[in-house]
Amino acid sequence: FEVQHPANMATCNLLSIVLMCLCVGTFAWPLTILTDEQAKGGAVCLDGSNPGFYMGKGNGTGANNWMLYFKGGGWCYDEASCASRAKSELGSSTHFPKDFEFGGLASDTDPRNKFANWNHVVLFYCDGASFSGDRTEPYFYNTTNQTLYFRGKRVLDALLNTLLTEHGLDKAEEVILAGGSAGGLSTYLHADYVATKMPASVKKFKAAPVSGFFLMHETAAGTPGYIGEMQYVFNMQNSTGGVNQACIAALSKEDQWKCIFANYSYAYSKTNFFPLQSALDSWQMGNIWEGTKTCVQAVASEKGSCDSSDLALLQGYADSLVADLQRTAKFSQPGEGGFVESCIEHVAAQGNAAFSYTINNTIEIDAFTAWYESDGEAASKHWYLPCKLGATQPYQCNPSCNGK
Repeated sequence: FEVQHPANMATCNLLSIVLMCLCVGTFAWPLTILTDEQAKGGAVCLDGSNPGFYMGKGNGTGANNWMLYFKGGGWCYDEASCASRAKSELGSSTHFPKDFEFGGLASDTDPRNKFANWNHVVLFYCDGASFSGDRTEPYFYNTTNQTLYFRGKRVLDALLNTLLTEHGLDKAEEVILAGGSAGGLSTYLHADYVATKMPASVKKFKAAPVSGFFLMHETAAGTPGYIGEMQYVFNMQNSTGGVNQACIAALSKEDQWKCIFANYSYAYSKTNFFPLQSALDSWQMGNIWEGTKTCVQAVASEKGSCDSSDLALLQGYADSLVADLQRTAKFSQPGEGGFVESCIEHVAAQGNAAFSYTINNTIEIDAFTAWYESDGEAASKHWYLPCKLGATQPYQCNPSCNGK
């Protein structure tokens, strides 16, 4: 779901650069792999390789401002899937691309993005548990003779320490912590912790998770599904120290695994948040809700039809997501906000949809920017919530979802 732009995909001439370089890929960010010294203490990917990050340098008024962006890529739900993942870019830095870049709110070239001249860092994901695991002893997977390392929290620490000591983060003045998909979940889990790592020079720190609010929701058939999978991830990777610690402190030991879910870590977080999220997230439709694909496709394509009962179930899922946000005290606290639409999408804010999705005549990127530039305003001024699906075609109630 992430947009990758290898540097050799396009070459802009001088005139193009002056015009904000409309061809993509010219400013793809280079990879930095941590040295053994930087990764000391066991900060390694699933396969034991050293982690890394991608960075685009800020300039002008953005020279001391930073967007730290957690890359996504799902999770490995058991040891077997982690062993498989360890052979890919999601579990081994030996497979990381040489260059990488995001668009949308993380773009450093689009003139519509007021954060384009900031420092941009992609914290590349290679631990399988949203940077939460901290299991000291490696796990040996006998079936394929692989040694696995569940060290995501140590990876996060090593990446931050390297940025602070060697790349200028120690001079930061403003910081946005963001991330997409599993990286969006990372944002919920780690925002308060990352805030404590920031230098005294930081005067503003806020969080903007993209498509990271994965529901703690049963399947359409009433089975635990994703809930049980993430509980296993929490226990397998020893994630107690890698999620929101106020959540951990508030729950009994038997319930602490719930803190790996966005709704729990969000509820206990002190950081101001602005979720960019679909209430009908396409990944969640197929992997959490697992309801009728026909109805989901009918809503997305504006073709075909939905049984009224299926449509009600679909709307019920969207209502559950909004209710999970609204039932927290945090939802209405000053400084909070969010943009939750009804589009069938996943991580669309990492692309051009950030400049076209609209709620109440406000474009998503403009809503995000206005929230960021405000300080302590009433949450009601910065929450944008989804409309209700229609009873007949077009079921999609937000025309901007389909470019209208």
